[in-house]
Amino acid sequence: MQLLKIVSISALLVFTLAGCAERETREPIVSVSIAPLHYFVDRLTGEALEVNVMVPQGSGHGTYSPTARQMQKLSDSGIYFQVPSLGYEQAFIRRLDEMNPDIKHVDLGNFVELIRGEPIEHGDHFHEGGIDPHIWISPKVMLELLPVLRDVILEIYPELDEAINENYPYVLADVERIHFEMQEIAQSLSQRRFMIFHPALTYLARDYDLEQVSIEHEGKEPSPAQLSHLIRHARAENVPVIFIQEEYDIRNARLVAEETGAEIVQINPLAYDWVLEMEKLSQNLNIYLR
Repeated sequence: MQLLKIVSISALLVFTLAGCAERETREPIVSVSIAPLHYFVDRLTGEALEVNVMVPQGSGHGTYSPTARQMQKLSDSGIYFQVPSLGYEQAFIRRLDEMNPDIKHVDLGNFVELIRGEPIEHGDHFHEGGIDPHIWISPKVMLELLPVLRDVILEIYPELDEAINENYPYVLADVERIHFEMQEIAQSLSQRRFMIFHPALTYLARDYDLEQVSIEHEGKEPSPAQLSHLIRHARAENVPVIFIQEEYDIRNARLVAEETGAEIVQINPLAYDWVLEMEKLSQNLNIYLR
């Protein structure tokens, strides 16, 4: 808690100073939570906008602390596209509109059906889990978000009308293709259950009738007892694959794999090239759950 207070104070101080700094003439800036949103802004606008990514690839979105340069660029942004409930944003998100009153702040979680995490036990009581933020990893969800991205960018930067209207059909076609491929693959699978270290594929599992089993427990490394339970479960259900994100420690996943015979496959939900990453993911589902 003390660390969160320090991070919060530091982030707010940087943001305040950034907002007070004299702004130079520069190309328009859009800030986004994650690199996949950078990809879609680039595709829609033909890279006409500078894009400031708040959580770089390879960083943990629950613990990352933005740099002073990132906060300066956020202060100068015309738009901020946010995915819901990323941990790093707690330090400044409540003050964002106050610090930069001209920014168009868009929480993309407001446009989709969100999934809440499992209830968490604390002594003699429970409280609801937080919102799962990984909305962008479902092609079905991205089909809902693409018009939002397009319309907001056009609202703030109407001079990009020609480029966006020209590019939008191609971007939409790519996402639709991935969606239909994922649907077709999912319908043909003989096994629907996969294991993953950090539960990043919740929306994908929901939208394509798959089952995700998380090694992580309530956002933490599993205890020996929990790990033993997971191994027994994976054996009983003959789980064939364990997905792990590149920023996480592979040791527990490797232990489960060694005890069950499952394959370990690295994925990168924060990769810039959303289409390429989703193609890899659909191919891996087709290979290991076939």
